[in-house]
Amino acid sequence: RRRRRGVTTTTTSAMGDGVPRDDVAVERVVERTRDARASSSTSTASSTSTSFGFVRFGFARDAMRECSAVDDDGAAFERARCVARVDGSETEAPTVYVIPGNPGVPGFYETYARELWGAFDGARTIEVIGYVGHTRGEYGCRAWFTLEEQKAHVRAYVARRRRGDDALKTSAPPPPAVIVGHSIGAHLALDAMRHLGTDAVDVVVGLMPFLSVNAKSPTQSVLNFITRLAPLVHAVGKLMDVLRVVAPRVRAALLSPITSVMDVAARDVARAWLGWRGLVNMAFMGRTEFVALRTAVDECPLIAHASGRCAFVYASDDHWAPLHQSDALKRLTTLDVDIHVLDDDASSTRISHDFVTSDAASRVMAEHTARLIRQRERAVRAATVAS
Repeated sequence: RRRRRGVTTTTTSAMGDGVPRDDVAVERVVERTRDARASSSTSTASSTSTSFGFVRFGFARDAMRECSAVDDDGAAFERARCVARVDGSETEAPTVYVIPGNPGVPGFYETYARELWGAFDGARTIEVIGYVGHTRGEYGCRAWFTLEEQKAHVRAYVARRRRGDDALKTSAPPPPAVIVGHSIGAHLALDAMRHLGTDAVDVVVGLMPFLSVNAKSPTQSVLNFITRLAPLVHAVGKLMDVLRVVAPRVRAALLSPITSVMDVAARDVARAWLGWRGLVNMAFMGRTEFVALRTAVDECPLIAHASGRCAFVYASDDHWAPLHQSDALKRLTTLDVDIHVLDDDASSTRISHDFVTSDAASRVMAEHTARLIRQRERAVRAATVAS
């Protein structure tokens, strides 16, 4: 059951009759800087793969206070892409971009992306945009990046991808994209819509959106404090890197409280990612999130700009996207904001903030996301016709 403006939503883990999720065309691309020079290959594989790109920014010097400057090759970011099937249709389906939550590693979202691709019967390209600097491997850049810089990265990437589509000599500009943002990724998605406009971004779906600091959460207060302890963050990260080489079993045991609750794919990503570079980027970006997101959620200008074009999904027991913030959005009478609250009792699969670490939860959320996208797209079309 699903009702508008914050009424409880029931989800099930039943799969649709669409195309097999394992039959995904995988594109591997390597880019350097913001010119569109690339070497790519396409193959069919049993799962999505993560590719790597490079971007160059002109950062202010004070933004690099914790690490050295970006190297000449630019700063690396990862992406995962499920390419749409070619069916001969003259109408191109909108691309769905997925913006992860912090730590911004697309590998955690590969199951979700594959399931979302299948929920659209393979008709849409699903692309997970990783955060700049938040990579599983070392690519020469030892900088960390603020929330504002990650927002600029996402905007630039979506705009460049659209220009690239035009460069392929399509008969018409590509249709406006859909952006799905998880956690802080919802903030980045709303920011992209505001700056790129609705000609570029048609709909935003926020999954457990982190849009405002939760002043009622002791956990967030502690995390805010820890992100300011730079020596501690550096020390723990360096320890993880050393143990990876000299005592991998000890490292695995130390990570076990975190990784033991994850499914195999997510566990492998976490073990590969968690080290000095990953912790520095996650913690220090998080520090800027706590500074930036002080405005009450019902006063967020990004939401006002997306009125009629956004849907948010909330879950219980989530301090990043607490239910009292969803209640505040429900009370807004001047904005058209579609709020859904997941009902744990109605589903055999419990959905939590870190749903991407569970294959079953990723499937449920992919099906739910696809439904919300279709609903919002129909509502936008109806409003356009009516006007």
